[in-house]
Amino acid sequence: MGQTTIPKKGVRALLDLDWLQQNIRCQHRCPAHMDVPGYIRLISQGKYVESYKLMKETNPFPAVCGYICPHPCESKCKRGDFDRPVAIDALKRFVTDYIYKNKVKIPSPKVALREEKIAVIGAGPAGLTAANDLAGMGYKVTVFEKESQVGGMMMWAIPSYRLPREQIMFDVSHILSRGVEIKTNTPIGKPGKTISDLLKEGYKSVFIAVGAQKGKRLEIPGEEGTLGVMDCLEFLKNVNAGDMRSPGKKVAVIGGGNSAIDAARTAQRLSPEVYIVYRRTREEMPALPWEIEEAEHEGVKFHYLAAPVRVLTDNGKVKGLECIKMKMGKPDSSGRRRPEPVTNSEFIIETDCIITAISQESDLKFLGDNHGFEVTKWGTIAVGETLMTSKKGIFAGGDVTLGPSTVIECIALGHLAAKSIDSYIKGEEIQKPKKKVWVTLLDNNEIDLREENFDAIPRENMPLLPVDDRQGTFSLVELGLDEAQAKIEATRCLKCDLNINVETNECVLCGRCSMVCPVGALKQVDVSDESKAYQPYMSKDGIVVKYTDVCIRCGNCKDCPVNVISLKRVLWKPNEEINKMMEETEE
Repeated sequence: MGQTTIPKKGVRALLDLDWLQQNIRCQHRCPAHMDVPGYIRLISQGKYVESYKLMKETNPFPAVCGYICPHPCESKCKRGDFDRPVAIDALKRFVTDYIYKNKVKIPSPKVALREEKIAVIGAGPAGLTAANDLAGMGYKVTVFEKESQVGGMMMWAIPSYRLPREQIMFDVSHILSRGVEIKTNTPIGKPGKTISDLLKEGYKSVFIAVGAQKGKRLEIPGEEGTLGVMDCLEFLKNVNAGDMRSPGKKVAVIGGGNSAIDAARTAQRLSPEVYIVYRRTREEMPALPWEIEEAEHEGVKFHYLAAPVRVLTDNGKVKGLECIKMKMGKPDSSGRRRPEPVTNSEFIIETDCIITAISQESDLKFLGDNHGFEVTKWGTIAVGETLMTSKKGIFAGGDVTLGPSTVIECIALGHLAAKSIDSYIKGEEIQKPKKKVWVTLLDNNEIDLREENFDAIPRENMPLLPVDDRQGTFSLVELGLDEAQAKIEATRCLKCDLNINVETNECVLCGRCSMVCPVGALKQVDVSDESKAYQPYMSKDGIVVKYTDVCIRCGNCKDCPVNVISLKRVLWKPNEEINKMMEETEE
């Protein structure tokens, strides 16, 4: 991806990820390394179209992610060190909703077309991201999808009360506008067209992105062949396809991940009574905390420290679930405490429907017998750092290599696959992923635009559909921020692309900066202290130090009696070359 011209203000720099990790933690934590401070700043300025364009540079599914991303970026938001993180995902959704509702047209950039054809198997987030990037490089890309609709798990496994289907298609429409061809109802593999057939037809490379579409079994007595036992993906797919029949009067969902919560909340809208059975405690559930809370609000009941041992049947139908109580033992190799059964603690949960949601795996039968691909012990396709499989010219990524993962993680692998395929087709050595990413850096005077007492602005809460209005419907639960809320929330960003700069030769050592700093980011240290721990933030006199981990960019220190302190674009090692570029830009 080339250097962008968006936004007009500010400088774009290609920075090392280790610098990013220290200074702009939110962008570093995003698997796709979206320019979070950049698009938030544009929102605060009311530049929603520019913000959307900036999002699109690294994420072809900003609308989808605005609704359902687990936003790991917020876990590293520096604002969260002091009160609550910036609502990054809600701001992303505001912008994409604005673009969608106002029917803003974003034309695809013209590119020089190439003759080479590339095949992508699977129209989920990884496959479509790779297709989007490759089309942007000029390649002719065809996506083969076995289902009747595109989107993969976004379309079939995520309930519509979380993700409206029109938002998926909105993002997909932009991918199609780049010339990508998508063939639905077209499975690849035995007994039909194989990957070998694609190569014979002239496709120079193939990217496998079939996802993890098969639910794992409980492997307990009574599960096999019993009416009323179903996999969560099967259940969610049927509902998303329009089957709104109640799965049962009393529904038991087995599992503690996001899929289990989705299945339970969906079942709760169709059935009178729904339980989640999980073998660990609430604190150890891998599901997102806010999703668990909403499930509780909607009436889903939880059986913690309980594991299923047998399905009870009557004439081939479910009539109950026998469980055993568990206790938490010592941590296993993963670091999580291992659940252990409590002797003679069996109990019965009355249920006429059991939905299993313990994990998913890829179905590799489409590859045929003796396919020759290296497969991991987890049943995923083995790939190297560049996503090349054991077969030359064939790449794989997304859930088929990661196992069950998030949309944004699959997007990141789609980007990597496209870069690797491009190098392969050009006959270039396929390099390991470069640890650099584009960052938008502030103009020096933009800190002056900060509102007074910005550090006291509370986080804007996402408006929610009342619980009473959710029963029996699939209306959207999270209603989205309005424009006023979005602008206020955007001002909470600490502008981590700014650093404190002290002109040490002019400093009079008055100490005012350290006294007015509310978080102790600036301190005076003894000149005799030669500790390298303070470098490179120590002045030549050894008295003024900047601590990047605690600075909140409030600007109090700028009120210096001799005007030697500024908040500006200063990039410390390992990006000294960028500092020079900054200086040249400012001249």
